[in-house]
This record gives sequence, C-alpha cells and structure tokens, in this order.
Amino acid sequence: MAQRKLIVEELEALNSIKDLAESYEEIAAMEMQRIKSSVLRTRGYLVDLSDVFVDLKASYIREVDDLLEKRKKGDKSLAPLLQKRGKNLMVYLSSNGKLYGPVTQQTFKLFSHDLKKHEAVNADVAIIGSAGKEMYDGARLTKPYEYFEIPDTKVDISHIKRLMNKFLQYENVHVYYGKFGNVVKQAPAETSITGEDIFETEGLAPVAREDRFIFEPTLEKIFHFFETQIMTNLFSQTLLENQLARDVSRVNAMEQALLNIEEQTKVLNRLKIRLRHALINKKQLETISGAALWET
Repeated sequence: MAQRKLIVEELEALNSIKDLAESYEEIAAMEMQRIKSSVLRTRGYLVDLSDVFVDLKASYIREVDDLLEKRKKGDKSLAPLLQKRGKNLMVYLSSNGKLYGPVTQQTFKLFSHDLKKHEAVNADVAIIGSAGKEMYDGARLTKPYEYFEIPDTKVDISHIKRLMNKFLQYENVHVYYGKFGNVVKQAPAETSITGEDIFETEGLAPVAREDRFIFEPTLEKIFHFFETQIMTNLFSQTLLENQLARDVSRVNAMEQALLNIEEQTKVLNRLKIRLRHALINKKQLETISGAALWET
C-alpha cells in the first residue's frame, strides 16, 4: 500500500511538471514567432551596414596613425582619438531565467574558452544576465567583471543606453550570444559590434581594405555617428538573436522534457497496474485460504 501511494504521488508530481513544461513551451513558441521574422529580415541589412562600418573604422585608424607620425608625442589635441586605443571588452550575453536549453551553457563555454585563451590580452569583462553571473562565479574565473541586468524580453532604450555608455569606452567590443540557425539548431556565436569584422561573420578570411575615402563633413563626425547609432543597432540585433535562440532552445528542451515525462508516466502506470493486480491476487489467495481453513 505504501508503495502504491508513493507511485500516485510521483504521478501527480509528473503531471505538475508536465503542465509547467507545456506552459513554458507555449510561451517560448509565441515569443519565437513574434520576433523570428524581424530577426531574419534585419540580419542581412546589418551585415551590409557593418561592412561599411569596417571600412570607415579602418580609414579612421589610418588617419589617427598618420596624425601620430606628423605630430609630437603627447599632443593634447590627439587625446580624444587615443583614449580608447588598445582597450578591449568581452561581453557575455546570457539571461535572467533558466530552462532555456543548452544554448546558454554552450555560449558560456565559448566565452570562457576565449577568455582563458586571451587572458594575457588587456580585455575587460562584462556579464549581462543573472544566469551568466551565476555560471561565471561557479566557474571560478578570477578575472573581475562588471555585471548588468536587463529583462529577457521587452528591453527598452534605457537598458541599451546604459550598456552603450559602457561600450563606447572601448576600441574593440566583442559580444558572445546564442545565434538562431533553424528550429533545431542554435549555436553559440561571437561577433564584433565596433567595426573590427563584418557583423556575424567571424571566422571568414579577412578582406583587404586599402581604399582611401573622402568624407563629408569630416571622418571624425561620421565615425562618431557610426559609433553611436550603428553600434546600438548591431547590439540590439544580438539581443534579439540571443532571445530567439533561447526561445527555440527552450521549445526543444521542453518538448524533450515532455517526451521524458510521458515515458516515465507509462513506466509508473505499468508499475501501478502490476501492484493493483498483485493486491487483487493477494486478496484472492487470502479468501481461498480462509475458505479452506473454515472447511477444515
């Protein structure tokens, strides 16, 4: 009887978990459908736009180098151009919630691997999302970091503005996030949002950029516009890519969880039936034994 009661309790617990998994799956599927078309439609446009950004930054760096050759070291007029030189930032974009499937762990694995590989490089670290903070602390990585928390959905301009104030202090900013591939594939990704490489195309052979351009009104003003406006758009795209990858990963994870729950429920139901049959058999044997005893 005690074992049968335990099975009933486990079945009730499985039903509760099933309801929770179905709710998570439904919410994630709705969010996925809401942003999927926007992410895919914007992706190609931003890749082309960042290609221009790469040319612009290369021209800007060449102009700064030319000025350095012509002017004496320590010229105060060069200070605004040089204050970010050599400053790098690695950003791990995670989440606040959990149960997002394997993509967040895979992204952290890529991030921590690159962090250890480049630990000799002067790179600061920023963690976005409480789940990422928990993983970073749990991995016992010794490099200090700055923590930022933004919502998993419905990010507003105030959250992005705070992060951009941080990013604009660096010459190179690389973001680690989950990238949507298709409904069954989401992969960790790393991309530059500061014009070192074309957005979301790291790993391709570098393109030679030797052309010189004439800028109107000035290269510095145009570069400042790209730094503030284009970087904001590139980072906003990584936020949506990461959210889409998380949602699809959650749908797949919850679907797998539901399959496991279904299998476990079948096992418990079979065990429950066997126990019921055993109890019936026991009662029948007791009845027969009692009848035989009265006959004797």
